[in-house]
Amino acid sequence: MNANLREKPASGDLLFLWTEKPKSKTQKPRTGEIRAKSIDHARYQLSRQGVKPSSLRKAKPYTGRKIPLVLVASFVRQLAVMIQSGVPLGQSLGLIAGGMTSKSKRGMQAVVRAIRADVESGLKLSEAMRKHPRCFDNLFCNTLAAGENAGELDSALGRLATHIEKTLRIRQKVRKAMIYPSIVVLVAIAVTVGMLLFVLPSFKSIYSQFDAELPLLTTLLLKASGFLQEYGLIVLAGFGLGIYSLYQMYRRNQQFKNSMDILLLRLPLIGDLMKTAVHARWTRTFATLSASGVPITSALESVASVSQIRSFQDATLEIRQAVASGGRVSDSMENSRLFPPESIQMIRIGEESGRMDSMLERLANQ
Repeated sequence: MNANLREKPASGDLLFLWTEKPKSKTQKPRTGEIRAKSIDHARYQLSRQGVKPSSLRKAKPYTGRKIPLVLVASFVRQLAVMIQSGVPLGQSLGLIAGGMTSKSKRGMQAVVRAIRADVESGLKLSEAMRKHPRCFDNLFCNTLAAGENAGELDSALGRLATHIEKTLRIRQKVRKAMIYPSIVVLVAIAVTVGMLLFVLPSFKSIYSQFDAELPLLTTLLLKASGFLQEYGLIVLAGFGLGIYSLYQMYRRNQQFKNSMDILLLRLPLIGDLMKTAVHARWTRTFATLSASGVPITSALESVASVSQIRSFQDATLEIRQAVASGGRVSDSMENSRLFPPESIQMIRIGEESGRMDSMLERLANQ
């Protein structure tokens, strides 16, 4: 809010946006948000704060698609920079929301306005963000809460912004690495189908003139060509439906997802890419939580909750159990046989030298 409101309004159910006309030509209109039970209640609260709104309307909640992670990263980075520069939290949120004027940022703007109203109603930033799980997951909010409790909100926001940015870079690298093999597979399928539909039929009439028996492989190829010519559209529709069904099962059936993950991890190229991506996310998340002052057992529990592959999730929970029983992280990682030897060695050095945070940070930045 451009207005410095000293008296904090009570937290309400609805969010209202207000605008106050400037008292002189040299001033700018003041805008802000307030939570209240009704529009009359909002006017009453504003009048107690000395605000005479020229317009007051109920904010429309964002009900569209999930907000892209890149917008969340941009917001957290801007907020971290402003807090580190000494700008008050409420004013920082207001400036960021005011700069989100493009249509693609309307959803994020609604979220920031709601967070700002909650913060000015007395909630902590982590509690206000926890109301928007589509943008800020439990890992984010728990890390931020730890930073708030330690009096290091600016540092926690900076680490979280770096964490999200690193996550985005990992995703981009994985996608780029998958482009070439995907193109090769698609071209191979297209060439095979083209051969069966257009090339082999021209040889069928030639082979029919021979009285000799054709080899088994040639016969099978000719039959496959004829089958595709007659039932090609049905095969295409069935193939598409099968891919869609597998995708839905992968999303909704946890047991099927776990089986597919095990299968994918054993594939030569895809398995290596998946292990690299999961390991990078594991170390980055662990490093962020550890640097924010979260205890190791709690940090490992949070890391397990964001591990998308069951084998890594189970291994992380086993590491947590071993650490809670007095064991070392590096020894438990070695027993799981999922982590690279180099990572285990660096974490072991960090444990022995008392520089666990810096070693995790180095691993995360590799």
